[in-house]
Amino acid sequence: MADRARHPFLDALRGDARIRHASLLRLALVLVIAAPSVARAQSQPRPWLDWQTSETEHFALHYPSAYREWALDLAQRMEGVRGQVRQLVGFAPERRVHVVVDDPTNDANGTAFTALDAPTIVLWPTPPNPRSDIGNYAVWEELLATHEFTHVAHLTRPSRNRFQRLLWSLSPVPLGPIATKAPRWVLEGYATFVEGRVTRSGRPNHAWRATLLRQLAVEGRLPRYAELSATGGWQTGSYAYLVGSAYLEWLAQQQGDSSVTALWQRLTARTDRSFDAAFQGVYGASPAEKYGRFAAEVTAGALSLERALTARGLVSGELVQRLQRTTGDPAISPDNRFIALTVRRAEAPSRLVVWKTVEAPDTTLARRRAEAIRRDPEDVPDRQFYPAPRKEIASLLSNDGAPYETPRWMPDNLHLLLTRVMPLTDGTLRPDLFLWSAEDGDLRRVTHGAALRDADPSADGSWAAAVRCAHGWCDLVRVELATGAVRVLQSGSVTRNFYRPRVSKTTGEIAVAEQSGDRWRIARVSPDGGTLRYADPDDGATRYDATFDRDGRTIVCTSERGLIANLERLAPEGAAAERLTSVTGAAIAADVAPDGSLWFLSLQGTGYDLRQIAKPAALASVQPADDAAIAAAVAARLLPPPPPAATRPDSSLRPSLGEVGEERLYGLGPTRLRYLPMTTMGFGGATAGLALVRSDPVGRLGVMLLGVTGSAALPQGFSLVATSHSKLTAVGVEGWTSHEAPSRAFEPAQKMGLDLARAGGALRIERPRVADADLMDLQLALLGEYQRPSGYQAAARAALVGTAERTLRQRDQDTRYQERIWLLGEVGRTEGGQYGRHRGALEIGVGRAASPLTTFTAAYGRIEAGTPAEREDYVVGGFASPLVDPMLDARRVSAPAYPLGTTTGPTFNSYRIEVPLSPVSLFYEGVSVDLFKHPLRSFGAQFATTVPAVAALGTPDVQLLAGLTRAVDEPVKRLWQFYLRVGVRPD
Repeated sequence: MADRARHPFLDALRGDARIRHASLLRLALVLVIAAPSVARAQSQPRPWLDWQTSETEHFALHYPSAYREWALDLAQRMEGVRGQVRQLVGFAPERRVHVVVDDPTNDANGTAFTALDAPTIVLWPTPPNPRSDIGNYAVWEELLATHEFTHVAHLTRPSRNRFQRLLWSLSPVPLGPIATKAPRWVLEGYATFVEGRVTRSGRPNHAWRATLLRQLAVEGRLPRYAELSATGGWQTGSYAYLVGSAYLEWLAQQQGDSSVTALWQRLTARTDRSFDAAFQGVYGASPAEKYGRFAAEVTAGALSLERALTARGLVSGELVQRLQRTTGDPAISPDNRFIALTVRRAEAPSRLVVWKTVEAPDTTLARRRAEAIRRDPEDVPDRQFYPAPRKEIASLLSNDGAPYETPRWMPDNLHLLLTRVMPLTDGTLRPDLFLWSAEDGDLRRVTHGAALRDADPSADGSWAAAVRCAHGWCDLVRVELATGAVRVLQSGSVTRNFYRPRVSKTTGEIAVAEQSGDRWRIARVSPDGGTLRYADPDDGATRYDATFDRDGRTIVCTSERGLIANLERLAPEGAAAERLTSVTGAAIAADVAPDGSLWFLSLQGTGYDLRQIAKPAALASVQPADDAAIAAAVAARLLPPPPPAATRPDSSLRPSLGEVGEERLYGLGPTRLRYLPMTTMGFGGATAGLALVRSDPVGRLGVMLLGVTGSAALPQGFSLVATSHSKLTAVGVEGWTSHEAPSRAFEPAQKMGLDLARAGGALRIERPRVADADLMDLQLALLGEYQRPSGYQAAARAALVGTAERTLRQRDQDTRYQERIWLLGEVGRTEGGQYGRHRGALEIGVGRAASPLTTFTAAYGRIEAGTPAEREDYVVGGFASPLVDPMLDARRVSAPAYPLGTTTGPTFNSYRIEVPLSPVSLFYEGVSVDLFKHPLRSFGAQFATTVPAVAALGTPDVQLLAGLTRAVDEPVKRLWQFYLRVGVRPD
């Protein structure tokens, strides 16, 4: 799968394409998260769609009509899933669980939010491919729901300690004791453990968990106990699932399945215990000690299997290039001269590259070594263990977001057909097809929002076979490359999917992997009528990654026959499969060159290498090792257990599926209520506030009532905000009443009319627009307000305010760039007459690879008035009021190092330089109302972040700003000031 930059908190909260869950959310994380915000539509359900609701006895399912068939089929299965999970876990909540189905990113994903008062599951229906560690399933939706409901059943088990129950019942987000005490590897490992027991499929019964454990153990890379709960990195975030579940299975094997349930009983007991204490009381040693023994046994088994495989004779091909992470599938050009693939890098964006298949020898190597010996005759030159990095003939790097992937050569030997995940205007992500010229770099988009992937062109280049993943399954389709028109050749369904088609350049026939039942098979499909016939023997083995041999009839594929993923050859007439490789890890993604050589990817501990077999030949035996070695490896979880003789059962084979209530419109959805504290500190003292927030599982309507009290030098009062997202253009209303007296901290503020009581309201609309590397947000508000300032007469203020914000992003091989422009225009009337306001800001940022950006920001504002309107002059100092949105109070210019009202004027200029020094940033800034004749400069360190609203959890946006700054100029020259703001906004 593509490696994409992710929000670290959301990885823990929402998960990624490995079915992660949300129980790691703690109250502190709701309020304080050191990470930047992410786009709403890329992580949240899309509330503007036509949502429906159906209910069963214990579940309420919410889904857009596009996923109706998928969701209703799931609804019939949910009660059966609940019964099986409850039997194994020993608990399930009686409270109705809400299930939200949506597909904002066209990715396989699932999340469980395990708040005790509102357990909610979010499911993304697009199925995973067979190479994924979750790619082994009979019914994807059932595997996904089983894993996520296990989290709910596991983590909502209540404490039997009355005091603990009382404390958590008073918290904004009540959680159970297991969720708050157990490490991540336990939470995810146990859900994976149950997933395998209940469904008889999933990761515990699949080749890929065993493959990763085996390869890590062989290379001495098994994670230390402290690393089991890690996130990020290639496969590191999966340790909790893969290694964690295997460790729990090992513990259950030692002490019985009941010992695992006993662990949860001890964690929820009246006696308050830590996880380590609960664990030690069941297993007799700490979890780290027991894990050490588990790791030793796994390593011993892996080395034993490696020796047995080596004795049989490994056939792993010649190493072409040492690579890392999930290297893209290789594609050999029609003239046999070039190879194209997507290369991943840990600290830089992934890019598509073109290399020569035969690299010219390095004629300078001998000269460099001779020169080194001449300088130091006793030196020993480096031994070359891996091939030197290949020279790029051409490369393609996306401006932002996902890379270009799955290259396939067109017949002209110059152009490649590519796939890239692209945003729609509402932020929804869908993969589309592109044609790229490796000769001159010309790039043409073929489809728009088509959800197509893995396209392979025909011999004449007029059409391509691809898969379209929409509605919760993947169809096999034919795409006309001139027009982008799509025609379905074989339809997928809830129980049937297709993956990675390849077109024969000889016959035009399509080879494709089909998932039906509990495995993947290779099929041949007619490009015209779509007639399907199987190409592989019906021997129960999973096969995928089909490609045609150079005769255009024989098929080469990856097969898990023998329990290790190796390459096989399938004859045109369906004879027995011939094994072509024998590896300890996995051999996948084969492509056959015109000269008959076989190019493929081979798994190693840090990713996939590119390898080649010049003359592939059938091996004498398909057995990977002797029977004793296989049995020992299966017992050590280094090979998957052999599939049962009978078809694996799923819930559709139970005597009856559950009943589902009648569909109804979602409307505003079920109400979620949360309360959240907020605070403000700075010049003038401190305030404390409490927000009461209403939300619903998909985020249709957010309402927040906020009350703030404390030092009268800072704003205090009430505000009410309501925002509807039932359409893509959000509509909101808000009202406020507040009082502040900054003169208590800075006496001149009173004469400036800044001691202010105010009450008002506004109606506003907001419309976001997303494009590739281009984000835009437009807002328009109509407001009315009554003000009673010191030094001026009370007066009404009415205004029309509009803002436009646009962010552009670019990147080259190692550097990222960003430009953000923000503009505000306001026309209004107040006691001084009519006025016009405009202000804007330009931010330019640059950063290395994935590091935070160093930014420079310049801002300017001006008041235009027919009659002097001093009450609307810009006011410098402090920061924005927690009760009134900054857009509606645009006269304020933030400067936390100085008190509010330090200076005022009809214009202002400011600049700010910010250098990241994780987790904070260092800054130097200046602001003035007279072109810096009398500047207000300051420097310091600041931490700022926004945690986006989570509709399923019922939490709003949480903004955190904290810093320490020193003023350079009067009136507070050389004074250090600490400031803090924790604010909330409804979704």
